[in-house]
Amino acid sequence: MKADNNNLPKGWRKVRLGEIIEKIIDNRGKTPPLSKSGYPLIEVFALSRDRKYPIISDDKKQKFVSKDIYNEWFRSGHPKEGDILVSTVGTIAQWNLVPPDSTYCIAQNIVALRPDRNKTTPEFLFSYFRQHKFIKQVEGIVIGATQPSIKLPHFLNLEIDLPPLAEQKRIADILSAFDDKIELNNKIIKTLEQMAQEIFKEWFVKFRFPGWEKVKFVDSELGKIPEGWGVIDLYDYISFEGGSQPPKSMHIYEKREGYVRFIQNRDYESDAYITYIPESNRNKLCNEYDIMMDKYGEAGKVRFGLAGAYNVALAKITPKPPLMREYLRWFLKQPEIEKMIEGSAMASTRASVNKIVFKNLKILLPSRDLMEKFEEISKLYIDNYLKLRAENQTLAALRDLLLPKLMSGEIRV
Repeated sequence: MKADNNNLPKGWRKVRLGEIIEKIIDNRGKTPPLSKSGYPLIEVFALSRDRKYPIISDDKKQKFVSKDIYNEWFRSGHPKEGDILVSTVGTIAQWNLVPPDSTYCIAQNIVALRPDRNKTTPEFLFSYFRQHKFIKQVEGIVIGATQPSIKLPHFLNLEIDLPPLAEQKRIADILSAFDDKIELNNKIIKTLEQMAQEIFKEWFVKFRFPGWEKVKFVDSELGKIPEGWGVIDLYDYISFEGGSQPPKSMHIYEKREGYVRFIQNRDYESDAYITYIPESNRNKLCNEYDIMMDKYGEAGKVRFGLAGAYNVALAKITPKPPLMREYLRWFLKQPEIEKMIEGSAMASTRASVNKIVFKNLKILLPSRDLMEKFEEISKLYIDNYLKLRAENQTLAALRDLLLPKLMSGEIRV
């Protein structure tokens, strides 16, 4: 059917998405052999239209393939800078750009679209995908209820409102400025977290804290420790409180007076699905400084609090004196501790974390003055994290306000 261009701004035209795609990288069909390190394998959980680029991490969820597998196994090749990664199964309508200087591979449930740069720009097309209008188009071609999916030919047949190339670039420049600032803030957050983790390791694992040269070391059941430190059973010095799950009928999707934000695991990766529940039904509350932990899914993963009521998949862990909060937080965030807790959770009938996983877990109790010094350092990190996160939310809101106006031609640039 011929596209109708009558309702478009002058110079714009309707095109099928497939007409402006130069190449498709599609390695779906089977899972490649994995490796402990090497080239990152991008999966759907790494994609989110709230971010410009996919999340590549070094945690337990990230998978890799070896150099040989990367070079020989993938029949369609690999994504390159500027390609758009698109989820096709599971969580639909998630997409990200491939950033510069990246070496990724994709297999199950993701394809990469390479825009024809003579007709469109990657940044414009990625921004176009983000608008509510296009997301609704994609949702309209989803098949399957238990495992939602989209067929690639149907996706490529969707119509795009395409401005002239020069105007596309101007639109993309405006929207990319917001994305680039958000990405920079995220990098700063990650760097600050790495610094806090390194200080914890230096002080409480390697024992190279301020003045350590003058301290005597004594024997303990955990080996040589600084004199004046102790060893305690963590189980006895924490409270472990699971969240609640108000009925779905109570959930709304905008902030109103008398409602409180309802925190779910996914809220730490994206603000796209924020929900609220009546304040009178809030049962379990957390704030930004609380220690939160995943009970299911990424069992044992430690998270910072987000002000609101938290659901059953999260637990709040609170230290009891003389144990202090920030020392406990970063102790639990150590990769080996998260892995140990996850292993204990997997040993239960239903993989989940409860207080029992902390049974028989010994922890060092440093001197109070050292824990207080670390408390100040960690609080500085959290304060900066909250400031940058709030700035990102503001930037994203402004970007999303401009997005439909630019993409419809209501605002011309």
